[in-house]
Amino acid sequence: MNTLLIGFLIGCAFGAILFLGGATSYRRIIGTLLLKDMWIIKLMMTAIGVGTLGIYLLDMGGLANMSIKPAYVWGIVAGGAIFGIGWAVAGYCPGTCVVGSAEGKLDAIFTLLGALAGALLFSLVYPSLEATLIEPANYGAVTLESVLGINGIFIALPFSLALLFVAFFVLKDRYD
Repeated sequence: MNTLLIGFLIGCAFGAILFLGGATSYRRIIGTLLLKDMWIIKLMMTAIGVGTLGIYLLDMGGLANMSIKPAYVWGIVAGGAIFGIGWAVAGYCPGTCVVGSAEGKLDAIFTLLGALAGALLFSLVYPSLEATLIEPANYGAVTLESVLGINGIFIALPFSLALLFVAFFVLKDRYD
C-alpha cells in the first residue's frame, strides 16, 4: 500500500479520535487551559504513551525507521512559545484546528489559515535565518538514548507506563 495513503488513513483515524474525544469542544479546551477538565490532557498523555512505546516496538521489529531531527535550541524555544500562545489565543493546537476546520468551525478555519500563512512566511525567511540563528544553536540529533547510552526501549517502556498511570489513575477533573 502507498505510504502516503497509509499516512492519510492514520491522519484520518487520529482526527476521528480527536473529534470523538471532544478535543475541538470550546468548553473542553477552556476547561483544559484552566486545568479543570483533564479529559484532553488524558487523551494527549494516552496518545503519547501508546505512541512512544509503539514506535520503539515497531522500530525494534524493523517496521519503522526512527529519524531523529536535530535539536535547534532557538527553534525549540520559539516553536514552543508560538505553540503555547497560539493554543491559548485560538483555543486550538495544530491537530485540533484541522479537525475543527473539517467540522466547519469558522474560528478553526481562520486558525488553520493563520498557521499556513505563518508556515509560508517561515519558509520564505528560513534561508536568511539559517546561518545566523539556526546553525549556531544546532546540537544535532540528541536523544536520551544517546546521552544515557542505553537502548531506547528501556526509556520508552517506563515513560509510557508512567504517562498511562498518571492519565488513568492520578489526573482528576476539578469543578469548583
